[in-house]
Amino acid sequence: MISAASPTNVFVASTPLQLINCSEARYLYGCSAETTLLVIARPDNRETEEQMAFLAEALGWQGIETIYLKKSSFYLRLGAVAKSLSRRHIERLFIGNKSSWIHEVFYRGFDSEQLIFVDDGLATVTYYHAIHDEGIASRISPAKKRLLRTMGIRIHRVVPEVIAFFTFFPLPSSELVQVQVHDFPVFRSTFKTSDRDNTQAPVVGFLGQPFGGEDRPQQLTLQIQHVVERHPDSRVVYFMHRKESREELEALLAEFPLEIRQAGRPIEVEVALSGEIYLAFYSFASTALFTLKKIFPEIRVFQIDDAALGARLPYYDEIRRMFGSVGVETTLLRGSRLFEAGRPVQSP
Repeated sequence: MISAASPTNVFVASTPLQLINCSEARYLYGCSAETTLLVIARPDNRETEEQMAFLAEALGWQGIETIYLKKSSFYLRLGAVAKSLSRRHIERLFIGNKSSWIHEVFYRGFDSEQLIFVDDGLATVTYYHAIHDEGIASRISPAKKRLLRTMGIRIHRVVPEVIAFFTFFPLPSSELVQVQVHDFPVFRSTFKTSDRDNTQAPVVGFLGQPFGGEDRPQQLTLQIQHVVERHPDSRVVYFMHRKESREELEALLAEFPLEIRQAGRPIEVEVALSGEIYLAFYSFASTALFTLKKIFPEIRVFQIDDAALGARLPYYDEIRRMFGSVGVETTLLRGSRLFEAGRPVQSP
């Protein structure tokens, strides 16, 4: 337990990617184990909890004071956590989900010398623009504020005029956002790539993504068909997102010759440790397209340019340019307006 008088570095994370980036930030900012507190804030399901537990052990959070706020006991424990934090001198507060009211409780409810937003995938890009366009809007409703006051939490803190971002995306600093870009040094030193098993058939990976609303089933089917047609003689593996349902995917994609796999760990870790040979990875706009290409530049990574889903994704063209900046290639989805306009499809 950190003494109340000692400066404390507080990290708040709810997803595996946020925890990976908190680990990178802890290293870059030089936060010692003795001054560090990790808050696992309401992971959304068991798969998320298990992946975060794996990462916490692998990335060196053992022995560090950790508070688990699970869904089932979140409100019961939040008051006690607030009481503990209110007595501490928080030097740095690292926030994983900038647009979550749960994380907002921490950065608006507790004073700190420095507030730092760590990466949360493509949501970081949206939030970066939101800061420039409209400022930081609160997600805490009046009813939740009243509930929080009963727990001794007063939403009072004004967010600094200049926000600090800690990210792997090449976002430019501005008069409103100070950006620190990292290149995964902790991940690289922790998850050294295993020897590849040449006796297994190489894998073409598809990265699942719970995005698209009512368009998703049709567009996902078209995307899988696109990948299978590009690699007719290859083993295609659909790597499930932790929020996807195996039953739904099996029913939707039954016609295709592919394996549906829940790796049980972030795809970046799976690629490093599995020993499999990967011919390529595909997805519409998964954050992992960027992280895989940045960490494993030797693997070919393709963004499927799907006009129907692209119309739903804010800052789609900018995201595609950022993917391209690290070497992610583009393949146009058959049937999209872009393909029909005559733009060529790349060869695998």
